[in-house]
Amino acid sequence: MFLFFSKLTALLISPANWLMVLFVWWIFTKSTRIKKKLTISIFLIFFIFGNEFLFNKLVNAWQPDPVVLSSKYDAGILLGGIGSFDRVGNGYLNDASDRFITICTLYKSGVIKKIVISAGNIDKEKPNEAAFLKKRMLQLGIPLEDIVIEGRSRSTFENALYTKSLIDSLKFRSPYILVTSAVHIPRAVRVFKKAGLDVVAFPCNFSVINKSFSVGDYLIPKLYIITDWPYFLKEVVGLAGYKIFGKA
Repeated sequence: MFLFFSKLTALLISPANWLMVLFVWWIFTKSTRIKKKLTISIFLIFFIFGNEFLFNKLVNAWQPDPVVLSSKYDAGILLGGIGSFDRVGNGYLNDASDRFITICTLYKSGVIKKIVISAGNIDKEKPNEAAFLKKRMLQLGIPLEDIVIEGRSRSTFENALYTKSLIDSLKFRSPYILVTSAVHIPRAVRVFKKAGLDVVAFPCNFSVINKSFSVGDYLIPKLYIITDWPYFLKEVVGLAGYKIFGKA
């Protein structure tokens, strides 16, 4: 049930979906007064949520800064969501592949001794993501004995729950490096610590970076920015929901 509500929320928090609903309403309404209000609402949503400057400022405030590690750790935990599959089951690294690159780099540079992959699949008919990522790591020359997989999880909460059980059985020494996208770090760290795992956040796959802005970034709305909001809002609303349900 919790998983269902999380997916429903993802649909409801999309400004693009709001615009679509309002536009359809605008087409079919016969009321001039309502049409005028809908026009204003559509303009405001497009202007506010298409503003690149506002989006970048909010996401940069949410994301943690890049981290430099000076110690050695027994294990690094890689969260899923970086492998995608076509209709015949072929696996590919998607646009979050920086997570994969980061965990492999940490291992190859000697910062971590073991890699724990926590990645299941919401759709049980699709191949297991953890097994796919393990295969890719083996192709890079990472030894089989240094890769541990947890392939049951379908959410951040389950990532933490199943990883805690797995790591406890293997008796790795804490703390552990937690590798995930920067925008996901605030929620993931709280959930993992709530589950009893001592983790050190290592953000990667940054959604935005600090950069200089022109006047156009303040005044001209951009359609592609509107489609980026759900990824950020999902984390903000998700963290609030996890706190309400006692999972973070």
